[in-house]
Amino acid sequence: MNSSTILRLFFLLLFGLAGAVQSTKAQTLPIPEHECAISRKTATPQPLADGITSLAHRDLMRQYDVHWYKLDLNMERNSLEVGGTVTILATALQDMTQFAFELHSNFTISSLVVNGVTASVNRQGGEAVVALPSTVQKNGNFTVQITYAGFAPSGASAAIGNGFNTGVAQPWGSQVTWSLSEPFAAYEWFPVKQLLSDKADSVTVWVTTDETNKVGSNGLLQRITPLPNQKHRYEWKSNYPIAYYLISVAVAQYQEYSYTVALPGVAQPMLVQNYVYQHPNLLNTFKFQIDQTGPLLQLFSGLYGTYPFYKEKYGHSMAPIGGGMEHQTMTTQSSFNFTLTAHELAHQWWGDEVTCQDWSHIWLNEGFASYSEYIALQNLIPADARGWLNSAHQSALSQPLGSVFVKDSTNVSRIFSSALTYRKGAFVLHMLRKVVKQDAVFFQVLQEYRREFMYSVADTRDFQRVAERVSGLNLQTFFDQWVYGEGYPQVDLTWAQQGKEVVLKTAQTGSSPATPVFVTEVEYLIHTDAVDTLVVLPLRQASEIYTFQVRGSVQSIEVDPAQWLLNTVVSNKQDVTLLQELNSNVVVYPNPTAGRLFVRGGQGPWDEAVVVDLLGRTIKKVSLAHGFLDVPDVRPGPYVLRLKKGGTYSFIRFLKL
Repeated sequence: MNSSTILRLFFLLLFGLAGAVQSTKAQTLPIPEHECAISRKTATPQPLADGITSLAHRDLMRQYDVHWYKLDLNMERNSLEVGGTVTILATALQDMTQFAFELHSNFTISSLVVNGVTASVNRQGGEAVVALPSTVQKNGNFTVQITYAGFAPSGASAAIGNGFNTGVAQPWGSQVTWSLSEPFAAYEWFPVKQLLSDKADSVTVWVTTDETNKVGSNGLLQRITPLPNQKHRYEWKSNYPIAYYLISVAVAQYQEYSYTVALPGVAQPMLVQNYVYQHPNLLNTFKFQIDQTGPLLQLFSGLYGTYPFYKEKYGHSMAPIGGGMEHQTMTTQSSFNFTLTAHELAHQWWGDEVTCQDWSHIWLNEGFASYSEYIALQNLIPADARGWLNSAHQSALSQPLGSVFVKDSTNVSRIFSSALTYRKGAFVLHMLRKVVKQDAVFFQVLQEYRREFMYSVADTRDFQRVAERVSGLNLQTFFDQWVYGEGYPQVDLTWAQQGKEVVLKTAQTGSSPATPVFVTEVEYLIHTDAVDTLVVLPLRQASEIYTFQVRGSVQSIEVDPAQWLLNTVVSNKQDVTLLQELNSNVVVYPNPTAGRLFVRGGQGPWDEAVVVDLLGRTIKKVSLAHGFLDVPDVRPGPYVLRLKKGGTYSFIRFLKL
């Protein structure tokens, strides 16, 4: 463009201002180094959509609060066999006579001990219920030790494959065994409580394996203990709260490639620890990409707040999973594509530190991480950013039905819908960024959301409440239509020009009948032979007409040129009959106005013209003899211009700035 004129026309959306949604959440901080430390968490009502076991079994699991898992297991790089002892430290939230957990039926339990006393267990499928040797009183602490063994199933119930997997990574020829528990597959390799709402306060992972193997897991490596029979034990420990599906293992003949990164406001550089395949060409292939983790850590720490687990580490364990899985402090990845690495790292904030309260709100994890890909490109590889946005836009448009909110949260394929959860979820954030007007406000929203729910769980209304508080905006309609509603607006655009005036008409239909009309703003870039003008107009009804002035002769009109909106343009054409239609309808402009308001169309001249407030009280009688009215003396706010001719009235809303 040779030059640009910005004409911004904003309309106030009147009536129906909804109050903020209130919610209370317990926040738990990292526990002390003592692995059996107890932190007190507030019990909150839990959603029924959290998990795949029966409601009765979930109710039993909600009777206690997990504080610590210790996994002491045996694994090899080429086998699905798992065995060992898992210890669970918990607090009773009510008087308990039974203890419930989950473990796949492939595994045999050889011993179960509660507070040092052997107990019996009843199992039905993956549900296990223990008859406690004695009642555990409310607020009482107890320990359960479960010794088991077996072979993990291969039913592909996880987001990518199984809860526990083994395979050969090509072309490197490396044999790897790894876990991937999201969303409901942790029970395929260890005894667990699969409810998102109850994060463990800490986790210890010990894995005994062949001495040629390395084992990647959560937190810091405490020691490698030599054992008989050419075995050794990797002993990992994390002192940060962790959701069950983020506990992980990866076993292979790895080589370690690690370095440190300085983060703003952190005294000591933090560790970036990577376990990669032991192949002579591996680091030559991936070193530059792995090194990008450092700038990404610094970027996200600056925008979102300091990396949540900086006192321990961040890093990667390689496995042939065809993508990545954001295991807390040590992501499992098959390669190191820039956007993949950015996505999984962003999950450490969005998903790991702040976790969706139940799987219906998974966009809070995946949509946030996906949009972080775009943010990373904008800041580090800006030439690729628009291409990502175009691709995400097309992906989201490929699913005209269905909501970002997951109505069936037991359907794994729907939970991880690329179009709805990842790409449309990312566009929800992109559009919110536009709605709040300033990047500083947008990132403050994210920082405050992170601060309020760190190491805890949240749902969409929690995020909405924070966004409203920080921005000062009412966002009820925004979240109702873009997260809980379905589809996107499909816009028919027609326009005409008469002298300096341009008439623009929009007609919209929703791609889904569930949300037939969207309320939003749309940018239109008016190309003329003199100057380009950017006009921002509201889209809020099925059909609307707008009039404004431009310099020069209009050559074309671009809809949403910067791609801030999820929408499709069905048609975009010039139509001179709009001029006739305009003359039969009343239009006021500019709206909002600072002082002068022009009136076009209708059946004027008018017998009476009155400015009234929203309660119908007369504010000012005006004259329209010259086709306009002056209201510089009217206080800022929303008003209605009431026009009368004979027995016919016309009412037009406007906003006085």
